[in-house]
Amino acid sequence: MDDFLKEQIKKRLKRTPNDFEYELFGAMWSEHCGYLHSKKQLDKLNQNGAIFAQENAGGVKIGDWGVFFKSESHNHPCAVEPYQGAATGMGGIIRDVLALNARPVALLNSLKFSPSGSKKSLHIINGVVSGISDYGNSCGIANVAGEVLFDECYENSPLVNVMAVGIAPLNKVKLSAAEEGLKIVVLGSNTGLDGVGGAEFASKNLAKNASKDKIHVQIGDPFLKKVLIEATLEILEHKGVVACQDCGAAGLLSSTSEMAYKGKCSVELDLSKLHLAQENIQPWQIMLSETQERMVFALEDGMLDTFFKIAEKYELSASCIGHTKSGGDYIIKWGDELLANLPLNVLCEPYYYDLEPVFEPSYISEYKNKVFSGSCDVSEAVYKLVCSPEFASKKWFYEQWDYSVGARTYFEPSKIGAQAVNFYENNCFLGMCMDSKPRKCFLDPYFGCISTFMESFRNLVSSGFKPLGVTDCLNFANPKSDEVKFQFVKSIEGLAEVSKKTKIPVVSGNVSFYNETKETRVYPTVTLGMVGVCPNEEDLISLEFSLGDEIVLIGKQIDKNSPVGGSLYQKVLFDFLGSEVDKVDIDFELKLAQVVGLLKKQGLIEGAKDVSTGGVLGALLISLFASNLGFIGSLLPLDKLSDSDKLKYLFGEIEGRYLISTKDKNKLFKILEENNIPYLHLGKCFGDKIKFDGYEFDLIELKKIYENSLGEMIEDV
Repeated sequence: MDDFLKEQIKKRLKRTPNDFEYELFGAMWSEHCGYLHSKKQLDKLNQNGAIFAQENAGGVKIGDWGVFFKSESHNHPCAVEPYQGAATGMGGIIRDVLALNARPVALLNSLKFSPSGSKKSLHIINGVVSGISDYGNSCGIANVAGEVLFDECYENSPLVNVMAVGIAPLNKVKLSAAEEGLKIVVLGSNTGLDGVGGAEFASKNLAKNASKDKIHVQIGDPFLKKVLIEATLEILEHKGVVACQDCGAAGLLSSTSEMAYKGKCSVELDLSKLHLAQENIQPWQIMLSETQERMVFALEDGMLDTFFKIAEKYELSASCIGHTKSGGDYIIKWGDELLANLPLNVLCEPYYYDLEPVFEPSYISEYKNKVFSGSCDVSEAVYKLVCSPEFASKKWFYEQWDYSVGARTYFEPSKIGAQAVNFYENNCFLGMCMDSKPRKCFLDPYFGCISTFMESFRNLVSSGFKPLGVTDCLNFANPKSDEVKFQFVKSIEGLAEVSKKTKIPVVSGNVSFYNETKETRVYPTVTLGMVGVCPNEEDLISLEFSLGDEIVLIGKQIDKNSPVGGSLYQKVLFDFLGSEVDKVDIDFELKLAQVVGLLKKQGLIEGAKDVSTGGVLGALLISLFASNLGFIGSLLPLDKLSDSDKLKYLFGEIEGRYLISTKDKNKLFKILEENNIPYLHLGKCFGDKIKFDGYEFDLIELKKIYENSLGEMIEDV
């Protein structure tokens, strides 16, 4: 903790804290726990329509049920200990949902790696994937969807963002605010030294040699987590349970202090009564330990016997370590020895920095003025794009984790834009996806963030869902940098604007700063997880086409003057980051979504794919590969185009477009024209060749490259 914050603490306390108290402040006033540089900006976000947005995980209401979801980052731990970092990231986000008495039904992830093929990058990739696989598969929750992106900026700072979705009847939701006269009990693992100081570790730049930081990484136990989930849900069925929190960042400290602060009461803890993993652990280490698989409850006196019986039933350790009372203090003891007595309003409300005013950094105007003039033969470009790590099939990843456990997942991951999860309890389907566009956010943080939001929106719409809510995971470098301040503030402004205009609330989220080393700084990476609803099975739309389907591009049409900055083909073929990005027309996107819904109701959509990474040809190839079908038609509007313009029309990424297959193109055209929606008839599904504008590709050959190239890159180097 720097001297400025220490002075703020002494000023507000009107005394100097003792060493133990300084340790508590070091965690609670860290960036990770305290949101020092982001809190004032996050207050701008739209939460209208969200339920319990101030809890561990916010949600949306569907009938008499709440659907709760949240995303979290575990970036720093994964950089130094990829396996445990990824596993405990999954474990932490599960507990956030569980604390509301919501049964976790789905997990998602958004992963960012380096494509360098270096020993370090491959170690991180394999460790993260194994951690996700071993933990998610073992605790019995399906890993249903997500994304994997690659860029050199993630060489030393991988981003591992995870998301959990849970469901609960609204009348059974438990909150995190305690009240006076309750017992504080802890359930789960014996508290040990693993993860001590994890919150502070996640609030600083990564060192070049971070092996010494492995002590800050937690150790997960997925089998214990499965038991803990069932025990917690059984405990929370009882009315004598007033509040619940998980032990995540800053462990016992954050969970108990926030519980009391939200409930406007004091809490007194005796650490000598806690079940521990070892005898030599110090009190400050107990408070800051981030030992996994632990939950904290505030119970009525009469609930204690029932609580311990349930713990015994599930063979879980449990302790009663304190109580709540009137006041507003945080009191920590070891037996009769007083270790700390702090006002909760000081401990839980750190100093918040004001990031504004901010000014556009010079690099943005430089990129806007860059002119792209790259040229490449289309056939060569297709092969290079299909085998590029970011575009190629991610089956090497998703085949390693169980996406079907629980019997709720409706599609294989490669068959739909946003995964459908059966919400049996409410006779509907939940749709969910995670998306990010780091390059576009770097070039234009405001519109890049809006573009990211609308990609998730289109993924849901193209799959038959009505988008309901979003969770954010905001990954940035050092917030003390003027450049990063600008990126963060403009991203928040973009997210606030698009959320308000679409009436889709931000229900929860997370901020991860300091994702940089001396060598590299990550792009501003806004990762969004969006959830929607579909009323019945018949309205679900896969991205698969059928033999004889007519393929139609609906929405905005690209031309020679369209800004396509941040498009993947420029990066893959020419190592060109981009120039100006396409601006999102939110009103047009909303209208277009309504028309897609109308076409579906009329039975005119067989399959659909939003157009994003890889442009029109990229979207077409993904659907053709999923369908095992060829195509014949025309994707270029003019006969005479330069190679550069051909690449732009085929691969350029602009907003507001869907690729749709239909059996009745004439009726579809009529509805589009009546609603003033631009469209272009591209061709039809036929045979096992992909033919357009004089180019021909063998479907089987191209699909084999698409499906195997990424796994070969990771396994062969």
